[in-house]
Amino acid sequence: MTMSTPGPAAPGPVVADDPAAAPELLFAYYNATAEELGHPAWATPAGLPDYFRVDYDDPAAYYAPPGGYLTARLDGRLAGGVGYHFHGPDVEVKRLYVAPDARGAGVAQALMAVLHERARAAGAPRCVLDVLPQRTGAINLYKRLGYRQIGPYRDDHGPIDLVCFAYDL
Repeated sequence: MTMSTPGPAAPGPVVADDPAAAPELLFAYYNATAEELGHPAWATPAGLPDYFRVDYDDPAAYYAPPGGYLTARLDGRLAGGVGYHFHGPDVEVKRLYVAPDARGAGVAQALMAVLHERARAAGAPRCVLDVLPQRTGAINLYKRLGYRQIGPYRDDHGPIDLVCFAYDL
């Protein structure tokens, strides 16, 4: 019987501010959302409706400081992203997305940990977010991170059924 020495642990996600990478991740997020709602995906960003263009067209402005757009890379490749901005005194978490081939590698947890650090440093009392109820994996993640379900925190959610959560910082 031969024994092998384990090699170095695979590096985890590397999280950074990267608004230049936001459009690629946002487009993937929008298509995942469309498919989950039973709508066809968009072939190109040119077909995106106005309500998605609000952050796609200029993510640096939409997620301007004290907000931001974080990306995670695994082995140098883009693996996920999340935006955040202030909604009153709270930080609103926007469009958390992890590429399907990167799921299960700790990408979402790494992104949210940095987002929570940034929100605390900016003086926010809590983070809030909304999520489609069919995104049970995301909902379970939020609950594991300590988020609790709340009522709607804004009045412009439109006709889409959403579940809202908050995390006390």
